[in-house]
Amino acid sequence: MKTKLVLVPFVGLLLAAAAQDEAARHKERMDTAQEVKDDLKEALDTKSREKAAEPAEKLVQFGEQEEEYWKQAKLEREVKLTQQGISASRAIAAAVKAEHFDEAVKAYEELESTCRACHDLHPQKRPAPAPQ
Repeated sequence: MKTKLVLVPFVGLLLAAAAQDEAARHKERMDTAQEVKDDLKEALDTKSREKAAEPAEKLVQFGEQEEEYWKQAKLEREVKLTQQGISASRAIAAAVKAEHFDEAVKAYEELESTCRACHDLHPQKRPAPAPQ
């Protein structure tokens, strides 16, 4: 019986540590995504398809990872906003590929709007999702 009593707190500590690791990865991903968005904005301003294509695709990937993060946290508003951000990122990528920079800029503004809306919810102040 003593073994079970010792294992329960240990497993709890492991789960808490894993949740902290996931929250740290989330923060790192968001910091990197901001840098990528800055690079993308610069590329859109100069109407450079070559410079804009890669960051646009990276933002789709970051969005997909974030969608999974918020699903695990069971935060539906954040999931919905992330899905809107993914859609905007895909629209940016498609517009850049077609060299329709006015459309890409509009989609970028939509992406920025979804990012701000999510940040305004202050989800970072809620517990991180437990890893699955």
